[in-house]
Amino acid sequence: MTGDELTESQRVDLCSHIIPLIRSGLPIDYGLKAMASELPKRLARISTDVQTRLHNGDSLGKILGGDTRPESRSLSATIAAGDASQKLALALESWAAMHTARAQAKKRIRFKLVYPVLLILITTFSVGYAIHALVPQYKSNLASIHANIPAWFQYVEFVHQNLIAWGILAAVLSISPVLYFVWRRGTFDSHDWPRDPAYRSRLQAHASKLAEMMILGQVPTGLIKELVVGSLGVLPGNGSSLDPACQSILDLLDQGKLDATKSVEMQADISRYLMDRSEIQFESQGRWIVYSVSIAVACVVGLSYVLVIYLPWVYLLNELKQIRTIR
Repeated sequence: MTGDELTESQRVDLCSHIIPLIRSGLPIDYGLKAMASELPKRLARISTDVQTRLHNGDSLGKILGGDTRPESRSLSATIAAGDASQKLALALESWAAMHTARAQAKKRIRFKLVYPVLLILITTFSVGYAIHALVPQYKSNLASIHANIPAWFQYVEFVHQNLIAWGILAAVLSISPVLYFVWRRGTFDSHDWPRDPAYRSRLQAHASKLAEMMILGQVPTGLIKELVVGSLGVLPGNGSSLDPACQSILDLLDQGKLDATKSVEMQADISRYLMDRSEIQFESQGRWIVYSVSIAVACVVGLSYVLVIYLPWVYLLNELKQIRTIR
């Protein structure tokens, strides 16, 4: 099995089993072979393939991160940073924790979608039922008082006659902003930089963590810069994507204006700050789901209510008022 055939969850699962092997000092290939019988069938097959490739001389970075996807480039750079700092287990743990948190965030977003979707469906059904019940009544009442039926009432009748199509269209138009938001937050820009700000912050926190480890491991500053940028998963040549604070510390360290001990402390602080910011950004995204649904329902369903139910009702009351005045 090649690296591009591994899913993100499979990589995370493999890392969770490889980390204890590294910490125990056991060779990864023999350790995976020994635990293969205890793993789920799907993962056992993958771990056996990884064990075989390691035994044949392939590197762990090439096996787990050998393709061109952003998460693969990130994992490959993470493994290289772990090897350089001699803290591979800690590096893999940071990468796995980041993607585990991302998977949990996706699940939480799906849960947050339950309420908006139910709101849209219930509101659409309620307005649709009102249209079904009231439009014929409006026409009957107007006919009973011999009032002129306005030309625009034909459009109201058209909606009534095509009520199912209107309901589907209204529901789709209302839920489209939510679906677009969820889809877009999982995509990448032209530089393979994620559009989800919470994920970007987690990547930056991970990069700062790797920088902290490599400074402690006395890795050359040039290599540190290369690997922390690579851990972001962006396309080569996009070093400007690195968090400015992290970049400044590395620059000062490279120029000899900042000592290693202070650099390590500052990188650790940046990593914690970015992790906290990621959580805040995620919660903010959850609130925007509610806002977008409210606006969509107000525009689509609310406008339909005003034009198809409220406007004929006002017209009918006005006609009744004229009759009462004549008497």
